Amino acid sequence: MKLKSALLIVSVGAVSLVSAQQYAAQVTVQSGNSFVVKHLNIEGKRLYSDDRKVSTSTDMIKDLEFRFTGFDLGICQRMFFAGDYAALEELMDRYVMPVTQYVNIPGNLGKYLIWMLRTQYWTENRAGMLRTIQLLEQTNTPDYMDAANLYLCLQMLDSGKADEAKVLFEKVETPDRLSAAMAGYLRGRFALAAGDYREAMRHVAEVIAFHGRDPEWMAPTTALEAQIYQFAGQPAKAALVAEELVLAYPGSRWSDLGKQIQQETTGNRGE
Repeated sequence: MKLKSALLIVSVGAVSLVSAQQYAAQVTVQSGNSFVVKHLNIEGKRLYSDDRKVSTSTDMIKDLEFRFTGFDLGICQRMFFAGDYAALEELMDRYVMPVTQYVNIPGNLGKYLIWMLRTQYWTENRAGMLRTIQLLEQTNTPDYMDAANLYLCLQMLDSGKADEAKVLFEKVETPDRLSAAMAGYLRGRFALAAGDYREAMRHVAEVIAFHGRDPEWMAPTTALEAQIYQFAGQPAKAALVAEELVLAYPGSRWSDLGKQIQQETTGNRGE
């Protein structure tokens, strides 16, 4: 059975699990002791075990690890890189979003929300992106907030707000540590927006040379290369790179973009 079909079955089967039993949570306190609850029972600022024999102040929680029934971070990764964005977002809405009121407690919810943010960017769900970014800000975790800002930079660039995006990008202290491929792609976009085609191509070349197997950023970087040639007045080279998009990513947004560039540069859609 294909991954997409299997995961959709999980999604449909999960309808009956929309209850307190769809997750368990391992609670680890500052002393290192931990216990598992099937439902988070928080009264005031105290969290109680299921039998109410153990309790702890929420301020003393070191880590709150959610374990969802039939859904985990590995599934997020597989679905994202398989391009099953709609199904992944549905599962996120079903499992993760109902417990995001606990996102301010240290734990693994932020890791799920990063996958949600990435999915929402590529599906152009801008309203959803803003909600997820607000949740990531509540984690008070620098890496999560920086990652959120990088995707917000992309959204700004797509909206023609290159100057604002550049200001936000420069506030991220170590973008290459979060994703060198993404950081290089963003720098290429900034250079293209500024009309510096040589600098834009330099960043593209670095991403292709050092991160050519990156499953998220290789296609957009190739598309950026074609657009740089196009804007630089080199239609033959733009069409050649566009052909790579058509052949390498059939039936995708990148193939469609490649055909568009071919049409604009040579009058031939490559079909």
